[in-house]
Formats: sequence, structure tokens, C-alpha cells
Amino acid sequence: MKFNFYGNQQLVSLLEKMTENNKAAKTVLFFGEKGTGRKTLAKYYCTLLLCENPVNSKPCGVCRTCRNIENHVHPDIIYAEKSGKLGGYSVDTAKQICSDAFIKPNNSDKKIYIFADCHAMDVRTQNTLLKIIEEPPEHAYFIFTANSKNDFLPTIISRCSSFGVSVCAEDECREALTERGYTSSQIDSAVNCFHGNIGMCISFIEDELLQKSVELTKTLVNSIISNDEYSLTVAFNMLGKDRNAIKEALTLLDRQLRDCAVISCGNDEKIGCYPEGAYRLADIITASQAMKIHSAVNKAWYAVESNVNTTLVLSALSAEIASVCSQ
Repeated sequence: MKFNFYGNQQLVSLLEKMTENNKAAKTVLFFGEKGTGRKTLAKYYCTLLLCENPVNSKPCGVCRTCRNIENHVHPDIIYAEKSGKLGGYSVDTAKQICSDAFIKPNNSDKKIYIFADCHAMDVRTQNTLLKIIEEPPEHAYFIFTANSKNDFLPTIISRCSSFGVSVCAEDECREALTERGYTSSQIDSAVNCFHGNIGMCISFIEDELLQKSVELTKTLVNSIISNDEYSLTVAFNMLGKDRNAIKEALTLLDRQLRDCAVISCGNDEKIGCYPEGAYRLADIITASQAMKIHSAVNKAWYAVESNVNTTLVLSALSAEIASVCSQ
């Protein structure tokens, strides 16, 4: 087992010190944008907690426990199951875990529950979990991963040790991608789109659907630049009814709006997949207009997440973007 961390060394060192000094947090939240290594850090924290023979505060990587964790077969690491159309965590799942947490571990002295990708976790589910994470059994640990702390109730956050996970520098990202055997051309294209986000760069290289989403995002941006509501509507219609694809496209578009706004304010730090488009967009709309469109896109994202009719949502979004650009 080998963990290579880029851009989060201080966080890794802190986790190692916590476990070495027997001060490991019982409930942890790793938050940050998709692709920054939240799940890798969750897995590493599990290994720190359970490794049989740590070496210099690090997991040995060779004991049975480390091998089981690497192969996702450790009986005392439980991944909470998602359910329903929205792929969330149900109250029933939370109740089951609350009961299971009082059952002693199988092969170790700890039992770890992982809730991955907790975007917009249902309030009822969070309230169901509140008591168990407030007063957990001695052997029980809980790990959450999410885009933002804002995905959780303040009462949950107050009982978590929260750690922000960041992207790395582009040079580090290139190094990580080179280690994985990708070509210079693939790396250049990926980093140009996703900068220091290693996970998203890997997905871009390997996933044709993400490549298509990037191209569609460029089409959407160009339609906004030309203030062409018809082409904007056509581009949105190309997404079909796949809610995950729609949310991905809206997320990528929103990142372009963020870049446009900061460029208008004199900042050059970009996170979007279409840097050239962000500069062109900044010449057409103001930072204030970009923020209004951001609000509309964010509203549409949550409407799609909430199972509202996607055709109506995207049609309304097209009209609202055209209206803002015409002001």
C-alpha cells in the first residue's frame, strides 16, 4: 500500500500526530471540491487508526489490516449505503448504523463508519445521527466526506473535527499524472482544464463523458458570450435527462462564472475548464452579472438535485441567463 499526497502534507502530518498521541478524533469531516483526495484521506485515516505495526507514525502497509483496507475487505470499516433516486443517505440507513455501532468490532478494537459524498444530506438523517456522534461507543468512529461544511447542520459540524482538503500546485499535479504514466499531451489538456485537481485531471483523461461535459461547457460559455438564448437552450437540451450529467455541466459552468468574476476584479487565479472563455466572458459581462448568473445556476443545480423536471429547470435557466446578459 502506498499513499502519495500532493498539496495536503500539513493535513496528513496532523492526522499522523493525532493518532500517534492517542488523540484521534472520533468524528471527522474531510471537505473540499471533488477530485482533491477526500476519500483517499478518509482511507488513510482508517489505516492510521487500525494499522497493526505503524512505522514512524505511518501505516506499515504490509500487515493484514493494511492489506485488507487496501482491498476494501476490512470487516470493521463500514461504508454507509446510499439509496433513492437522489442517491442520498436515508433515515433507515442512519438508524441501522446507530444500532450497529454498539456491536463490538470483528477483528480490531475500532469500528469505522464512512459516509462518502454527503452533498445535501437529508436533515432528518443528520438529526438521526446526531446522538451517536455526540456520544459514540468507545470503539466507534465516523468519517464524512463532502464538498463543503455547509452541507451539514451546525449541530453536526460542532461535533466534528473538520479538515479542508485542497488542490495542489499545477507542477505537483503534473508530477502525479506523470507517475501514473500519462502522456505529456494528455497531461497538458487535463491540467489546462482542471489545474491542480489531480482526481479531476485523471477523470478527464480517462472518462469520455467528462471530456464531452467540458466541450459542452465551452459551448455554453460561448453562447453566453454571444448572448444567444437559442444556442444556449440547444446546448442545455444536449444534456438530456441524466441528472448527474446536468449537475456536472452546471458545476463546470459555475466555475467559469467564478473565474469571470475574479478576472473582472483583477485576480488571475483560475479554477474553470475553459480559461480562454473566462477572459472573453469577463470582457462581455461584469462581475455583478456573473454573480447573478451564478445564483441562477446554483438555484438550477439544487432544483435538479431535488428531482424537479429538468427540461423546465434548464429552460428557465436559459431565459434567466439571457435576461441578465441583456441588462
